[in-house]
Amino acid sequence: RCLRVNSMVSLPGARTRHVPGPMPIKQGRPFPEHYEPLESPVKNNPLNKNHRVNPVVKMFHEDPDSTDDKFASCDPRYPFVATTYRVAEHWQTGVMTRHTPWLQEMMPQIFVEMSKEMAAQKGINNADVVRVSSARGGIWAIAVVTIRFQPFTIMGNVVHQVGLPWCFGWQYPEDGSGGDSANILTPSIGDANTMIPETKAFMVNVEKT
Repeated sequence: RCLRVNSMVSLPGARTRHVPGPMPIKQGRPFPEHYEPLESPVKNNPLNKNHRVNPVVKMFHEDPDSTDDKFASCDPRYPFVATTYRVAEHWQTGVMTRHTPWLQEMMPQIFVEMSKEMAAQKGINNADVVRVSSARGGIWAIAVVTIRFQPFTIMGNVVHQVGLPWCFGWQYPEDGSGGDSANILTPSIGDANTMIPETKAFMVNVEKT
């Protein structure tokens, strides 16, 4: 049994700490398991043929009396992997920082980042207005074509990823020019242990408007 201390591992009763690295796997010891996100570009989990997703993942149903949630894994209508993140100019959802005019001026609208290869495939140019949609809804965003995003090759297939900040929507600016929240697109599920929402990996489509 090991206790994790920050980025190191401490063995009970030991006076030293060990940086995680290659260790022999002993029979009966727990081993990390890999699960795909609920929405994924692959049909099978290459590391676990019995479970593609975590079998005890927490699902938050919009209608408590229904289990008919909207998910779209390996759906040709939503071919791109999406992720969400923060930006330096806004704190969390932006409900505090979007009140500040100079911060709002520095980062005024929602955007979607994509690779040059994906933009060329979709006929999208930098600063175009595009529609990003998932099985749950859609939003508009400003296209940012960047080398920060690169195509993946996953199980022999080229897969593109896009990224959106989730610090817009709901209020300020009151004319709606900032755009909607990227969380309109994300699935309502949580990690089996922590219940942290799975907003870092889901499937979308991107189209030029």
